[in-house]
Amino acid sequence: MKLYKLIFVANAFLLLISICFTNKEITLGKIWMYLTDKSIPIDFPNWISYCLYFIVPILTTWYGTTRFYKLDPTEIKGESITKIESASSTFLPTFFAYVFVGLSINTVVSLIFIYGAVTILCFCAEIYLYNPIFHILGYRYYFVTTGNHRILIMTKKEIKLREICEFKRIGQINDFTYIDIEK
Repeated sequence: MKLYKLIFVANAFLLLISICFTNKEITLGKIWMYLTDKSIPIDFPNWISYCLYFIVPILTTWYGTTRFYKLDPTEIKGESITKIESASSTFLPTFFAYVFVGLSINTVVSLIFIYGAVTILCFCAEIYLYNPIFHILGYRYYFVTTGNHRILIMTKKEIKLREICEFKRIGQINDFTYIDIEK
């Protein structure tokens, strides 16, 4: 499960790097020239760099979701669920934090330091689960109450208010977080 934690953290914060690089107009051509000591210039249009900066986090997050089937499956029967609430709005401030932190970083050294510090904090605090790219991939977040336990479930199901549903195959990410791996 620690590997999944690391994958979640890395994927979520790739978006931070994308926002920072786009804001500071750091293009692939500039990176290439810096890495090759200006010996071989490459002149890409800026939009190619910016598109790649957002495609890479989407692809790595998608690839991470293809590994969810390896999680140990369990189930939650409909009759044991007492309450289902949308949790997406709970994570909205986290999304805005990505944007504002990405926009406020001034140098690459600052980016590396902030990326490292935030990664360690999020890894230890287990607030790494919210990755706005999961919304692009169709996942939604729900708090599910069963008896006296409240857990977070990520699923592609659209659950309506007061709808009774069950989760036949969910994988456990940590003690309180599961992902629906039913196909």
